[in-house]
Amino acid sequence: MKKGILYLLAPLILLLILGFQAQDFSDREAMIQAKVDERVEEYRLGVLKRCRDRVMKEAGARVDSILIVRSAEIYTVDSIPRPTKPIKPIKPEVPLLDKSEPIVPILGKEEKE
Repeated sequence: MKKGILYLLAPLILLLILGFQAQDFSDREAMIQAKVDERVEEYRLGVLKRCRDRVMKEAGARVDSILIVRSAEIYTVDSIPRPTKPIKPIKPEVPLLDKSEPIVPILGKEEKE
């Protein structure tokens, strides 16, 4: 029975001892200040990143427009030459018809004969 009371009183006594110790708030203030400094630095870096992204986007748009305008002025030499013109095939000989003859298919004429 004495062991049971001892097991119940030991944690209570331990909590009382730890609860009445003097706390050092200087470390807490230093930790708060360090956290504030860290968050201010993160905010500053975020603002700089957004500003840099905006400037780079604007610069890219300006450079692209300048390159488009100047591309018409710059003569570029292509390393691949144009292919030569293909040779035209020879025209087949088609017999000329008399104006007095009626127009009939030439193939049909040979079959009738």
